[in-house]
Amino acid sequence: MNTKRAFLILMTPLFLTACEQDRIQTICETTPQFCVDLHEDSWCKFERSGLIRARRQQAGTPNDANTHALMVNLKIYHDCLDPLLAIEYTKRKERKNDKLEAVIKAKAALAQLEQQTESSEYPYLLLWHWQHRGNHQAKARFIALADRPQMQQPELQKELAELLIIRDRPAAMRALHRALSLYDADATIDTDIIADLLTLYTRERRYRELWIWSRVLSHLGHPDKLNLERIDAYARFDQEQQQQMKQEVDTIIRQLKTGTYRRS
Repeated sequence: MNTKRAFLILMTPLFLTACEQDRIQTICETTPQFCVDLHEDSWCKFERSGLIRARRQQAGTPNDANTHALMVNLKIYHDCLDPLLAIEYTKRKERKNDKLEAVIKAKAALAQLEQQTESSEYPYLLLWHWQHRGNHQAKARFIALADRPQMQQPELQKELAELLIIRDRPAAMRALHRALSLYDADATIDTDIIADLLTLYTRERRYRELWIWSRVLSHLGHPDKLNLERIDAYARFDQEQQQQMKQEVDTIIRQLKTGTYRRS
């Protein structure tokens, strides 16, 4: 490898980190209100930077989406620092106190935002209140939004399906297929959506769909390797049937790649 090129490859991450630190330092110097109540050493620096940016974004454009992003970053920051509190510092005790104060204040800020957003109809906030606080009313309100425009995002339809999978399998299937139909061309598809479909098809004993979608999932490279022979054991298909199903697999893969998948 060219020596100059190797040097640039090695230096690029350091340069980007330095640039990021410069940007955060500039934010803290020009708008110090976004950097208060945070620890000051190098622990959890990326989480700290993310929280600072989220604070600035929410202050500049106060809406439900940015409030949710701020809550997410507060939790990430809190969860990164919290385990460090068990570390005993022998030379600089103030470091532990610094982190302890930051954790306490992050938790308090998150609790305040949770209280402020209890009545919000923003889907991600409803999910937050269900997943992090066990609020059954928030869960019901999220499910009630199923067909609303704000729910037409793959990740939200996936979450909807997971809430419906016990009580209404057909609705859960529709939500999963809708999730796949919402991807744009060349998007990275969450293969867990298809894995959830396979679970439902297995429970429903819909072996033809199981055969087809197991091939789709295998093609997309799901992290858990599929045992296609075991899946084939559920039902036997002759060569003509398999050829027809392979054509359907190819069609689905092409549609997913081009962002044109629609459940027929």
